[in-house]
Amino acid sequence: MRPDRLFPSSASCSACGARRNTLPLNVRTWRCACGARHDRDVNAAKNILAAGLAERRNACGADVRPGRLSSPAGGRL
Repeated sequence: MRPDRLFPSSASCSACGARRNTLPLNVRTWRCACGARHDRDVNAAKNILAAGLAERRNACGADVRPGRLSSPAGGRL
């Protein structure tokens, strides 16, 4: 699972979620209004990981457990 290719992973703060409207490609580090300082690539990786995990939780459910195995005769294995 991966986020949409237009997901603003490098322009969104991985600490508070705020998004910068513009972030030119030559800007490699930036500071958010919340005070967090970001390396563009590391920040993007954190945001993509968080988005993938959130998508997985939504797809699988938070409390999903595998069912119990049983034998063909109905007894528990």
